[in-house]
Amino acid sequence: MEEEAEVMLQRWSIRKTNVGDLHFVGFNVKKQDGRVSTAIVEFDTKQRIAITQSGRRYRLIGPAGYDGDAEYVWNWVVRLRSITAWSDVTADLVPDWRREGTP
Repeated sequence: MEEEAEVMLQRWSIRKTNVGDLHFVGFNVKKQDGRVSTAIVEFDTKQRIAITQSGRRYRLIGPAGYDGDAEYVWNWVVRLRSITAWSDVTADLVPDWRREGTP
C-alpha cells in the first residue's frame, strides 16, 4: 500500500502531549478517514503546511474543527503511546484557525 507524500487535513486540530510533541488530528481528505500525524518538526503557520517526524507533508484545509473519526484515532494513539496528558494548542499556534485557510 502506497503512503501519501502529502496529507490534506480538514476539521483539524493541533495537540501537545505531556512530553512536548505536537500532532495534527483531523480528517484525511484523500483517504476519507481520521488521521493523527507523527510529531510535527516544521510548521509554517501562515501557509498551514508542516513536515512531521515521518517526513510526510501536511496541508491544513479550511478552518480547524472536530472530526469523530480523527478523535477515535487520537484516543487510540493516546492509549498506545501511554500519553498521560495533552492539550489542544490550535488557537495558540494558529491564531486565525477559524479562517478558511488554503484551498
